[in-house]
Amino acid sequence: MVAAGYDGGRRPAPGAVAVVVRLSDGRDAIQAYVRDHASQGLGHVLELVTEDHNHVLRLIGDLTEAEGMTVTSVDEWRIYDAMKHLTASLDRSRDRLEKLSSGQAFTPPPLAGAPGGMGSAEYNSFQELRRSYIDGMADILGVLRRADPTRGLELTAEHAAFGPFNWLGWAVYSHHVHTHDHIGQIENIRKALRGI
Repeated sequence: MVAAGYDGGRRPAPGAVAVVVRLSDGRDAIQAYVRDHASQGLGHVLELVTEDHNHVLRLIGDLTEAEGMTVTSVDEWRIYDAMKHLTASLDRSRDRLEKLSSGQAFTPPPLAGAPGGMGSAEYNSFQELRRSYIDGMADILGVLRRADPTRGLELTAEHAAFGPFNWLGWAVYSHHVHTHDHIGQIENIRKALRGI
């Protein structure tokens, strides 16, 4: 299945609104979407990643500690949980992007916990978690801004469910596709919290 509005995963079909592929769309759709956006180069990828990062910041920037820690009727996760999940992979992602974009193979370290989990880091507050996410994403954006857009593109690292990506593909997948799924989740929880 290919994401709605996508012409075989290459470009939005004429007249269609560009959509971000969902994790639930499966491996083939994700591979096509990531390949398409990665092929548009580092400037395009950096724009996607920056846009989604800024969207997350707008969603969490003014949340109180209580809001960040509240479970609502719309989701079993709190915003804290969604943000902890996003933050859990930032160090690994930074290391992967640094290695692959510098022309070196990436060997993933052993996972702490289940893939797609919450990681092992503990935070004393939602505010502390928010700061960790902001700092981690600053590192990711820094790696992308310093990268040579022509180097290491032939190297890939395997995603357990969605297959191999080069470093541009990993940036699209990790910090656009995956993040975008959680943006929708956070938006829904936020609306429930604020009665919107």
